[in-house]
Order: sequence, then structure tokens, then C-alpha cells
Amino acid sequence: QMQEKAKEIYMTFLSSKASSQVNVEGQSRLSETILETPHPLMFQKLQDQIFNLMKYDSYSRFLKSDIFLNQKKSEEQEENSPEAQTAAKRASRIYNT
Repeated sequence: QMQEKAKEIYMTFLSSKASSQVNVEGQSRLSETILETPHPLMFQKLQDQIFNLMKYDSYSRFLKSDIFLNQKKSEEQEENSPEAQTAAKRASRIYNT
């Protein structure tokens, strides 16, 4: 079962022919031969690398993007609307009885 899942992960994300290929450094790439003897931590190095790329690059750019900033502003306006405050007060009364 682990071998099947490892192959699925490899073929979907790590293979040069992957349908949803992720960006990892060339030297970190795995060959298909590792799929013959899978182990629970076989993708750990790649997972750490992808996490760091997201943390220090993709995610920080996303937080500065117009799409995110507009959505955040919209949600803050909704929270500050009179309707939202009324609902919050009603909920407060209900749960504090």
C-alpha cells in the first residue's frame, strides 16, 4: 500500500511528466528507483524544501497580492458593519447566559 501511494505522489508531483509538478531543486529530485523500496520519510527532504519555498517566497508574495489585500479589506468592512456587531451582541447574550 505504501508503494502504491509513493508512486502516486511521485507521478502526480515529482516526475518530469507529472500533471501537477512541484518546483524542487534538481539535485533533490528522486528517481523512480526509490519507489521500489519506499519508507515513511522518503519525501521528507522534498517536503521541507517545498515548505520553505512557500514560507519564504510564495506565501509572503500572496500576503502582499492585490487579491488577498482586497479580500482582507472586504472581510474587515463586513466585521465592522452594524449588522455584524448586532449579530455578535446577540451571540454574546446567548452564550453568556
